[in-house]
Amino acid sequence: MRHSHSICFATLLMSIAMLPACASKPAPAQTVTSAANVIARTGELPSQTLAPGACGLFLWTQSAPVRFVFFAEAGSDKAVMNIGGTQSPLELTASRGALFGQFMTQMTYRSPDGNVGLSFKPGELLDGGQRIEDGRLSLVSKDGWETMIPVLGLSACQPESR
Repeated sequence: MRHSHSICFATLLMSIAMLPACASKPAPAQTVTSAANVIARTGELPSQTLAPGACGLFLWTQSAPVRFVFFAEAGSDKAVMNIGGTQSPLELTASRGALFGQFMTQMTYRSPDGNVGLSFKPGELLDGGQRIEDGRLSLVSKDGWETMIPVLGLSACQPESR
């Protein structure tokens, strides 16, 4: 009798040990994209031309290679950004913080892939504009992943025609 209990117990242990191997699939490896990978894949926006009297916000990545990645024209709720090598239209959904020329120091945009947050500290005044120091673009994908990209830039205005 003792022998049959041992066999039953051994069979039970083997069944339990084999169950997870048969019943489950290995989890797919998730690919986590770092800010360095996003920046490395990010292309540049083409040059932007402002009409006489118009102002714009221009941002570049801080780390090498430095790339022009964000542009917004003052007085519009539209912007454009190069995300992962693709030029993406953005729509302003929120703005707060301090007034910076014709922009605010904290803005949120909706993109086709999620949300883009922008925050920065105003820097040195320039003739016809102002520098942006210590800026940050925050890319939040629809599935909740967030990538932070340090940026610098300027707000500048095209002089009126004479």
